[in-house]
Amino acid sequence: MRIIYIVLLCFVALSGKTIEDSSTSLKIVQPFDKTRYIGENSTFIIDTTFNLVDTIVIKQDNNLTTEVKVNSTKKTYCKTIKLHTAQNSISVSSYKNGKLVNTIERDLYFLSELFEGVDEDEAEDYKLRYLHNDKNEEKCKSCHNMKSNIPTNGEAFEDVSKTTCYECHKGMINTKNTHAPTANWLCLDCHNGKYAEYNMDQEGKSKYLAPNPIAKTCTSCHETVKKWTESKYTHGPVNDGRCERCHNPHGSDNDFFLRKPIWELCTTCHAEKADGKHVVSSFVFSRNSGAHPTKGVKDPARPSRDLTCSGCHNPHGSSGVFLLRMKGSMSFGVCNRCHKK
Repeated sequence: MRIIYIVLLCFVALSGKTIEDSSTSLKIVQPFDKTRYIGENSTFIIDTTFNLVDTIVIKQDNNLTTEVKVNSTKKTYCKTIKLHTAQNSISVSSYKNGKLVNTIERDLYFLSELFEGVDEDEAEDYKLRYLHNDKNEEKCKSCHNMKSNIPTNGEAFEDVSKTTCYECHKGMINTKNTHAPTANWLCLDCHNGKYAEYNMDQEGKSKYLAPNPIAKTCTSCHETVKKWTESKYTHGPVNDGRCERCHNPHGSDNDFFLRKPIWELCTTCHAEKADGKHVVSSFVFSRNSGAHPTKGVKDPARPSRDLTCSGCHNPHGSSGVFLLRMKGSMSFGVCNRCHKK
């Protein structure tokens, strides 16, 4: 037995890995293993010391790698990475002089119902956890000013890089289209610590909770949200006040801050339209191969845009049936938008 024990000790030493505890060269303060996310960003807070480690490497299961250089003046390091949907397997490794010292793994889950590969039953094994509470922020205070020096009510902030949130969350503005509150770091206008019907169980979990449904918050700037809810026909997410189901309230590479391009977004829920053909298929001429196209051609009513679902339907609300951009109950009324004869 003694010989076997010695062999095992040698194997661990040669492999360069150690068991994670408070005495190791690397400690992940956040996130905890089996954490579930409702947003796509995860901030890693890592403790280490320069005499044992000079480089930290965060490797994701999609082969994205982030490297952090360690110096003698800091003990705690923060790095925000972008998660992909569903399960994320992430390893954090420490190196000294090019040699592996230690590796710790984290299993995280980004739950977004708009993307394939997400299993809500599988996600139940993961728990929502929040960073911003008084206990966790004690760790942050060693490097950051954690006071809420963030402008509110649309006030200007001359140098946004001086806001509390900027250093950790600046990646949120790396999008083609950025929502005005995000671009101006008016974070507290939305992240007010309040809760609503769909996140009541998270009361008090974060200083910067945003109420869900979010529509009431959106209405403070976007007055048309209330108008849509009063339409004769309304879209499900609008009825529920869940603007963020379709729009990313921080920013997006897509128009209107959408989480996907319009056609891909609509067919996520309306999968029966995903063949790219639609509208009274038995009526239209054979030249359309049995149906009206929903993509791949220009929109005659808006020549600068490609034809897509929103060309005929208002995704928020309408006085016309099926959310069509028309009035009345005769769906053919919308055809005049493009077909003048």
